[in-house]
This record gives sequence, structure tokens and C-alpha cells, in this order.
Amino acid sequence: MTKMHISNPSLHPPVVMMQSDRDSLASQLSPISAELAARVTTVSRTAVAAASLNIPLTTVSLNGNFDAYIHITYRDAPATLSVPLMVDSGNFSLIVPEYEKIAALPNFGTDYAILADNVTEPWGCPAKILKGPIRIPTQDGSIYEIPGCVFYACTGTSPSTKQRTANFGAGCISPWGREGNVTIQSPLSFDPAYPFAEFNYVSASRIFSATSQVNLAQGSSLTLYRTTPTGYQMFNIIKNLMWMSLIPRSLSIGAVKTAWPGLLTLPPIAMVDTGGGPVFLSDPNADIYTANWPNIVPSPSWTSPGSLPCESTKQDITIDVGDTGSSFTYRIDTSTLPPPVQGLTLVMCRSCEYMRQNQGMNLGGISALFNYILIDFSSGKVGFKAKAAALV
Repeated sequence: MTKMHISNPSLHPPVVMMQSDRDSLASQLSPISAELAARVTTVSRTAVAAASLNIPLTTVSLNGNFDAYIHITYRDAPATLSVPLMVDSGNFSLIVPEYEKIAALPNFGTDYAILADNVTEPWGCPAKILKGPIRIPTQDGSIYEIPGCVFYACTGTSPSTKQRTANFGAGCISPWGREGNVTIQSPLSFDPAYPFAEFNYVSASRIFSATSQVNLAQGSSLTLYRTTPTGYQMFNIIKNLMWMSLIPRSLSIGAVKTAWPGLLTLPPIAMVDTGGGPVFLSDPNADIYTANWPNIVPSPSWTSPGSLPCESTKQDITIDVGDTGSSFTYRIDTSTLPPPVQGLTLVMCRSCEYMRQNQGMNLGGISALFNYILIDFSSGKVGFKAKAAALV
């Protein structure tokens, strides 16, 4: 079995922390990745003409939080070189764990160019920056190839994590990042034929397990479109930020519209996170975290020590988010969801460490259970479309 690398997400606590859980996850994800990669070696056609491309995602959940994994490979690579990568909207780069295995491909010299050497990728691994084809198996067994993708390839482990990073950055920011004279951008942004990326997660009843074990679920998807799918409200992302974000307009807890975000020293942001758990926020003016809201519950362990003091609730909440022109309102009510997701909707802290020193909120993976999320890489927009109750 190929060694599997599991990197942490950017904007929320890692779902899998214990080494025993990591080992369990690796043993379950690797066969899925290898099976999907086998399609690449046996199917000769490349998906280039379809109106949309459906890419399977595997969700991984534990204790009410979840992440998604996508499975990639390289041109003319064997199935054993398939790589599961965490899908991370808090990152805008592709980072693969093993440069040496790509360099060993017989076509490496013609298909891949080294754009930069001796760099450090965002999680701290020494790396090279490559340009070349990345292949992604689709649901129908065809191949989607990104021919000129620019990406990090790790050459060693990170000093802090002691691991190699495996991360599929799905975030859209403006402007894109730079590494020296190389532009770094999401792998999903390189193909102008498919500029729209839709995240659609299966119902919470399939994603989450009532047990305390790591749970894998298939059936979620990343769908790429040539044209905008119908039904979405689209909003301009905030420019000059490192994370894909919109503007939070208001927050209601139960039937009460709160004073948050109020008057902050920095413009408030709403990070769009395609994984994780509850909505969480920073409240430096103490507009809400010191109040005695209904259905108060213990704050999760990840708030200590970096985010205290905090207050958390399982009360239904309503969020209004958008841009300077318009907004989208949706309600999060977990009363009909599986038990692991019923116990927490909102974490309010004076300063939440996962806000990365920004003021505002993270919409949380829980928002992706109640909405479809669409990223328009051609225009720098993010959109939402409410899910029917039966699909949540």
C-alpha cells in the first residue's frame, strides 16, 4: 500500500487528530483512491466535451466535523501512484506529497517542468514548484486532465507537522498568490473551459456516524460546469485576502437578531469553508459571547487554549452573507440531523484562533450541509443555493 499523507485544513481544526484514527483513515482511503486511479489506466478518453464533469469526493467525519478528499493521479502513472488529497477552500494551491515519485515517471522530462526549487509550501514542507498535467477520475470513468497545472511537490517533511502535505486548494482569491516570480492559484482555476465548481455533499445522515469512529462516506461530488448552473445567488469575493471570503451582514440566534458583527476595528469577513463543523466567530466587542443564549452547550476542545473565552450554543441560527450589493439568508437548524451534528451550531469567542487574526466568522462545514456552494473562478465569485430539507 502506498504511504498516505494527511494534511491539516487551513481554517478549522483537523477532523482526525489521533494517530490511530489517521491509520484507520489511511487504510480505508487508499483502496478508494487506487480503484479510482485504475480507471485512469484503463479508460483511454479524456473528458473534454461534456457540459459538466462530476468528480467523486469521499467525506471523512468524526465527532460532528467533516472533511472531503479528492483523488488525483498523473499522466501515464500507475494506479499505485494515486493520491488522496484533502479538499481545502482555505487554501488556493495544489500540494502533492512526493516529488520523487513524479520525477521517476518515464515521461517526467517531457510532461513536467520545474518552475522553482528549494521553496517551502504553506504547511512548511520543502518543495519544488512544478508545471504539468494533473489527472482526476470522474464519476463516469472518464479522465479530466488539467494539462498546465502549477503545483507544489514536497521533497521532505514539515519541521512542525513531521509529515508531507497532501492538499487540494479549492479557494478563490484575488489577486492570486506569488512564490517568487511564479503565480500560485487553485488547480480548479487553470481550465477556462470549466470555470464553475460546485460542491454538493450527501446528506448528514450519510456523512456522520453515531459512533465515535472515523466514518467514510461516498456520494458527495465536485461538479465542474462550462456555464453557470441555475438557481444560485452569486457574490463578489473580498479582494486582497488570503482566504476566500464574503461579507457577513447579520446573525440571528433563534428568533433574536444579534448586534454582531457591530462596529469592528477591521472590516468583518465570512470565510467560506467547505469542511469542518459549526459556524464560529470572533467577537472582540463582546456583543454576543458574554450573553446567556438559549441552549448553551460546552465549547469544543479546540477552543482551548487559543480561543478562550468562548460561549457555544446548539440553538438554530440564521446567517445573512453576501457582498456590498446583495446578500443570501439561510437558517441552520440541526434538530433533524444525526446526533453528532445536533449538539453544536455556533461557537462565539472573543478572538477565535482559527479566524487567523481576522475579525468575522467562518461559515463552517455545517453551512455546506444546508447549501450547495458554487465558485466562479473566472469572475472571482462565490454563490449559494439552498438545499431541500430532504437533502440536508
